[in-house]
Amino acid sequence: MASYHRVLQVHGRSVNQKSVECDYDIHPWDIMINGKRWAGKVRLVGFVDSFYLICYSGVSRFEHGIVVYKLPRYFNFESVKGGLDYRITSLGHPVSLKTKYASSSLQRYDIKLYKGRDTVMKKRIRRGVTQHGLYDQIHDAVRLGIITHAELMGMIIGKTYGGSVLGDVTSKYLDGLAGGKGSKNLALTGERA
Repeated sequence: MASYHRVLQVHGRSVNQKSVECDYDIHPWDIMINGKRWAGKVRLVGFVDSFYLICYSGVSRFEHGIVVYKLPRYFNFESVKGGLDYRITSLGHPVSLKTKYASSSLQRYDIKLYKGRDTVMKKRIRRGVTQHGLYDQIHDAVRLGIITHAELMGMIIGKTYGGSVLGDVTSKYLDGLAGGKGSKNLALTGERA
């Protein structure tokens, strides 16, 4: 059987991509998928738009796995304050070395994941299994190199000032203070005399 790295590669993913949010081993007792525990090592590989749960043996021998999508309409993430678990509910399907799956393989997954004690690992896992809000998406766009910091600032300034009501009011006010020097209502040639 192939390694789980090969399975990710078939799906156009890699643990070395910039879009990887987390890549951690999870103890089989720390996760339940649809009320069942998997035998063997479990690897969580979280991306910006989805995450993979892969059961493997040995160093990286793929046994079975699933991909869970972070679709806005179907995704639900719960973290009870003071609780020990994250609960994720979303759509996904089993993964293997093939790239085409029947639409009937798409199903709802209910995943309970133990938060853990390590605060750094907890933050990365949470980022890997949650949907990203507006701030996170902007951060992802800059981090992944889709847009630069300068482009982001230009867009924010352009949206808040330029082409807005504030910009129009300010320019008309300044035109009025300047005495109509830049007025668009020019006098006709016959009226100047």
